[in-house]
Amino acid sequence: MTRYSILPSGARTSIVATWTGRCSDRSTEVTTVAAEGQALHLARTLTRLSEGAWHAAAWLDTHAAVEIGIAELIDQLRGATEEVDKIKLVCDGSRHVDQWSFIDIESTLAEALPVAMSGLTRAQRLTIADELSADAAGRAAALDELPCGYNPSQASSRAWQICEVTRSLRHGQIGALPEGAAAWLVYIWGPDLSPTERWAARDQLVRIEQLTAACDAHGGRGGFDGNAMLARLLMPPVQGQEEPEAFQVSVRGDYKDSWSPSPFQPMTVRRRLSVVSLGYEEIGELTPDDDEGFARLLGEWTRLVPYRR
Repeated sequence: MTRYSILPSGARTSIVATWTGRCSDRSTEVTTVAAEGQALHLARTLTRLSEGAWHAAAWLDTHAAVEIGIAELIDQLRGATEEVDKIKLVCDGSRHVDQWSFIDIESTLAEALPVAMSGLTRAQRLTIADELSADAAGRAAALDELPCGYNPSQASSRAWQICEVTRSLRHGQIGALPEGAAAWLVYIWGPDLSPTERWAARDQLVRIEQLTAACDAHGGRGGFDGNAMLARLLMPPVQGQEEPEAFQVSVRGDYKDSWSPSPFQPMTVRRRLSVVSLGYEEIGELTPDDDEGFARLLGEWTRLVPYRR
């Protein structure tokens, strides 16, 4: 979630990009403009774009559409035309188009950016295109390396900031999953995680949210525990069955007693014994990416909504 700020210098104002690296923040100058008001507008708009894209990269199924939109913006900035056209994101079949972080980035690409980029010189457009490309490359590197268990190899990599609450718009700070996932990650596993540990925690929260959505799609009723550590899954009634089945999937086995859990621990699956007892029995432990395992323990309905790796 790269943040863009302004630095007045004489008659011109610089726009500076800042992101979280290893051990310290990193900054680089993007471009300079003559009017401070224009610099402020441009810096805010670029921040909205980057923070929305980094949030989507970790948590939303609209991520691919967002990156396609940003790539289109980069192509326009590098093209021969002096103006930037509105960019419309195509998200057919996506579940997360109602998340406010996505709505904001959709508005940014369609409305705010064409205005903010108006009147820029070709040199300015090219340097902004290079910056947007570098930011997108940082997200791509994070999605390529972290699922394989590799922390960023370079101290200046932008991948160090993945899965964190964004600096300016505070994406991830409040709300249920997936919108508030970054804050829930800190609440459950603590703030001192490496990027690979954050990604492992992210996998578990994404599975919790995916299972509740799949349960709803199956005709059941899915919901989160009060702190997003547990998915409660009530199956739809079946003719001839005395009571509907119910399951719980928690982000760690001893979730009520452990305050320093490892994000690499398997998730625990439990089945309700009966409506009367309200007790649950453990029926298995699974890693969050085990689609076959969840289908085996809970049913094929778990595949109704894809799990996003």
